[in-house]
Amino acid sequence: MLTSEFKHTLIKIGQVLFIVLIAGILLIWLNQSSLERFWQQKYHQDSPWAKMAGNPIWDYGAYLHDGALEAGSIFAYHASGQKAQDDKKATELALENDGKKLSFPNEFKVGLHFMNGYIYPAESLSVTFPELLKRPQAREKSKRINFGSLALPKSQPIVEKHIASIEKGQQVLFAGDSMMQGVAPHVKNMLFKKYNIDSINLSKQSTGLAYPRFFNWPETISKTLNDNPKIKVLVIFLGPNDPWDMPPKTGYKYVKFKSEDWEKVYRERISDIISTARQHNVDVIWVGPPNMRKNTLSDGMKFLRSLYQSEVESQGEIYFSVNDVFKYKGDTYSDYIGDESSKIKLRSGDGIHFSGKGQQIIAEKIFSLIHFEEEEEKEHHETEKTASS
Repeated sequence: MLTSEFKHTLIKIGQVLFIVLIAGILLIWLNQSSLERFWQQKYHQDSPWAKMAGNPIWDYGAYLHDGALEAGSIFAYHASGQKAQDDKKATELALENDGKKLSFPNEFKVGLHFMNGYIYPAESLSVTFPELLKRPQAREKSKRINFGSLALPKSQPIVEKHIASIEKGQQVLFAGDSMMQGVAPHVKNMLFKKYNIDSINLSKQSTGLAYPRFFNWPETISKTLNDNPKIKVLVIFLGPNDPWDMPPKTGYKYVKFKSEDWEKVYRERISDIISTARQHNVDVIWVGPPNMRKNTLSDGMKFLRSLYQSEVESQGEIYFSVNDVFKYKGDTYSDYIGDESSKIKLRSGDGIHFSGKGQQIIAEKIFSLIHFEEEEEKEHHETEKTASS
């Protein structure tokens, strides 16, 4: 009797394990893309199932998952009433233009529909719709031309900035990793209390520029600036998630950190963000990460700081390093102010992030670089411009 019960228990355990195994395989099959991105970002290498990519049966799981998400998105777009609102706005725009609205060939509309999952009517696009068709570098080189009611932005002369200007009704955008997650709320609070300025905080932990398949900052920032024309200042703070070999655009061989190819790609991503901001007439404040307790990570931050500084300053935007704020000298690391003038702890226990006081000091530095232009001051500047012209 006991032997029979033992066998029965083993069979039940085997059945449960089999069900768990099948369920696990199905979950990986359906969520392979997102899991692959997470694995790369977490372990800096391809996942165990990466080599199965290209197999029609395996790839079908990703198509099925993406198709379900897209179907849900389109359903929500219609069910929420947003589709009706967009149609209404398109009709109003057509009436305002009194027949002068540009019409688009059906082939163009179809192509736009499938590009980057764009599902909205071509007629309701804003004046920035041509931006969707170009990379940021190409957009930056564009000259302004009249094209009906639409226009392409012209390239702006590079003028070195020392402060970022903002006016009443405009916004600040924060982008970055977990370091920014701690700092942004302090700056947001300062801006709102003193100037009644709203902010958008997109900071997300474990993100950077080296793994765009996990989270694409250039693309996210571009979309946010397109959707929020009130944004006038962009603040970026990231780095510790990036000093690793970079996954290739094609193939399986990773690009070695600090190599010529790695640097070239990384610089392009920095430049993409800055060019997009300049196109939208948005001032950029880029914060360089400080020295870290772990030597290898700290050396990586030193390399990244050199890229940030050269790319940002070459386009006339604002750069500062937290090393200068914390008064770190050379490659030294300290939990406190580097010149030993204060024993207030600035860094957290992991040797990467910051204490509340450390976050506050960085936030105060960022806040000091944002100049709020009063109405009287704005009118005075406009009068001076008119007089000089």
